[in-house]
Amino acid sequence: METAASPASHPCTALPLHSPLPHQGAASVQQLEQRGLNAWPAPRSAVVGDWLLRSAAGHTKRANSANALQPGAALTAQLLRQIEDFYAQQQLPCIFRLSPLAGGGVDELLHAEGYRIVDPSIVMQRAAQADDAQWQPAAGLTLELDAQLGQRWLEGHCAASAHPPHLQHAHRMILQSIGMRCAYASLLQAGEVRAWGLAVFERDAAGLYEVLVHPAHRGQGLGRQMLQALLRWAARQGATHTDLQVRDGNRAAQRLYASLGFAPAYGYHYRVKS
Repeated sequence: METAASPASHPCTALPLHSPLPHQGAASVQQLEQRGLNAWPAPRSAVVGDWLLRSAAGHTKRANSANALQPGAALTAQLLRQIEDFYAQQQLPCIFRLSPLAGGGVDELLHAEGYRIVDPSIVMQRAAQADDAQWQPAAGLTLELDAQLGQRWLEGHCAASAHPPHLQHAHRMILQSIGMRCAYASLLQAGEVRAWGLAVFERDAAGLYEVLVHPAHRGQGLGRQMLQALLRWAARQGATHTDLQVRDGNRAAQRLYASLGFAPAYGYHYRVKS
């Protein structure tokens, strides 16, 4: 998931922003967006016009941004002021996450109002494969799966990702708010957790989140092992597809996902007031 708002020096090159692939119609994008919102819930939210406003004490832009709810979601200057007021009440910056559901003219309006593009990203999707359910961890690795958030998983993930202490509570609140079927995965080596991951199952599909390898143990293929572990869990739940999000600039992650069969579905980006 996204954790920081950093300026983008170039537009998304892997997939045009706001563009679904030809086979991804508006209904498919809307379903993926809904599932993503459900899998990463915000403890506080409001619906204003065609937009879902989400607030989670500032932890991740996805949980602290305005998201289009339906194709052609419209934004006027008056509606923008109402959305800005909502985030001012939360003492948070006003952020828009613009998927292909955002209507024509939204990007232009926000640009004119001084909102800059940050973190162009891609939603990638993969169809289930016949051998997903048969995967086994590599020698020397042990996989642990829990249906509920555990203290060990949370503390380890927060420490490895260097979350500031003031955001750790918000992280916990987001995870504890997930209402769908979950798998919290831990990959152990020599008795120590080296990688973490989360899969959320909904409507015959699974989303992958929070995949993280401890910084001291990267470059050993543990990220691939974690992804395969989550894909096995998804297959055993009956998932027909799996999806994830990745920043456009993270080429190494995109290559890894592509090697496992993930392909771009559509692009999105954020706009943040300069």
